[in-house]
Amino acid sequence: MKIASRKIVVTLALLAVMAAVGGIVRAQVSTKPPSEPAASSGRVMNSAPPATPNVAQLQATADKASARIQASPSEKSALVEVVRTKNVDRASALLLQNGFTSKQLEGAKFEFVDKTGGGSGGGGAASKVKVTITAKCCPLSIIITISW
Repeated sequence: MKIASRKIVVTLALLAVMAAVGGIVRAQVSTKPPSEPAASSGRVMNSAPPATPNVAQLQATADKASARIQASPSEKSALVEVVRTKNVDRASALLLQNGFTSKQLEGAKFEFVDKTGGGSGGGGAASKVKVTITAKCCPLSIIITISW
């Protein structure tokens, strides 16, 4: 009985350490500041404002992603589900699979617009849905709209 209890305690301690290390690693990755060029004095310059996104380029990417998603019944069904559940993580994944880069989506705010009324629209409803993706600036917003 003592051996079993000791194994349980050791296993729980090991799991706790693994969870703590995983959290630290994620925190370090997500908070790493971007590298900046050093000034001639050796100090880092922080006076440069952040670059504004190229909205025309983002909209071109959004148009291509819309077309690719519209052409794929499975992608379109997945996007309809994303809009209805307002799932930002899944939306990002779908956009990355359909032409966006992680740099383009960095810091973007997602907006989901369902103009279908949330209904199924009868049999084969996903095939009737129209997908529109719009990019707006400052702050960067990606608006995903589904409609009939």
